[in-house]
Amino acid sequence: MVYDFVAIDFETANKDLNSACSVGLVAVKNLEIVITEYFLIQPITMDFDDENVSLHGITPEAVMDSPSFPEVWEQIKQYFEENLIIAHNAIFDMSVLKCCLTDYNLDCPNFEYLCSIPITTRACRGEGIKQSLVARAGHFGIELVDHHNALGDAITCAKLVIECVRLKNRKSLKSYCNTHWSLPFKTFSELVPMTTLNKNRRRKFKKIQISEIEANTDAFNQTYPLFGKNIVLTGELERMDRRSAMQKIANVGGINKSGVSGKTDILIVGIQDKAIVGEDGISSKEEKAYALKDKGHHIKIITEREFLDLLSNCS
Repeated sequence: MVYDFVAIDFETANKDLNSACSVGLVAVKNLEIVITEYFLIQPITMDFDDENVSLHGITPEAVMDSPSFPEVWEQIKQYFEENLIIAHNAIFDMSVLKCCLTDYNLDCPNFEYLCSIPITTRACRGEGIKQSLVARAGHFGIELVDHHNALGDAITCAKLVIECVRLKNRKSLKSYCNTHWSLPFKTFSELVPMTTLNKNRRRKFKKIQISEIEANTDAFNQTYPLFGKNIVLTGELERMDRRSAMQKIANVGGINKSGVSGKTDILIVGIQDKAIVGEDGISSKEEKAYALKDKGHHIKIITEREFLDLLSNCS
């Protein structure tokens, strides 16, 4: 069945994101919660961190007789067919899902997903509300029951989205998204998942001065799709380092820029470190680009794969 959206939340046994130990799902139809599902999961290893247990209260004994992830997946995979999936801090929950599917050699479905943080940000823009589920629920007057219970958090996520749609006098989530058309829809098949959650680890990027990058030619083909475009990078690329990417941009006549502005043509989004960019996995550059798109600026926000495709057309 096709729903308005399906909200999802995972809890994990430890910092490895293949260690799902519970999942909650909430299906919404006509802005009403119509189905709730909750499963305890026996993780791929029974290694439970004390910190995780202190949050969600799930112990090894609690899941000893629970189904494994593949068994649970058989019962929930239909929700990921033709439905928009929403989670609060979606990069975490989508990474958990992808890591579990990958580690068990299960086929990955292809669906679109959204994070409820930018959805709710559009309804409280400028008010400086913290991104946490607790803060957003409090702002919208939604009671958060049994926080860090996967079903409780999925219900709260669903109610947040419903409240935003109603607050803006929209009849459906689709209408709300059409109004805020720059909301960052993501495709699950393109997700490069986080594999572990280490809050003490922060990636350190060596800052590269744009003045250090010079093109290896002055005879550019002006028909190249990157020629003359103001291009900004955010996050870490998988296939090349930041300097190599900037050099390739310069070599085909693109113009490297350090920050997003109304003159930006293309923003290339790599892998973001949640410890740096915040819970929603969206950098300040990406958020600014979406805000400018809302105001009518024609900024293309592309993935590394799309960037490589454009480079392949510059030869």
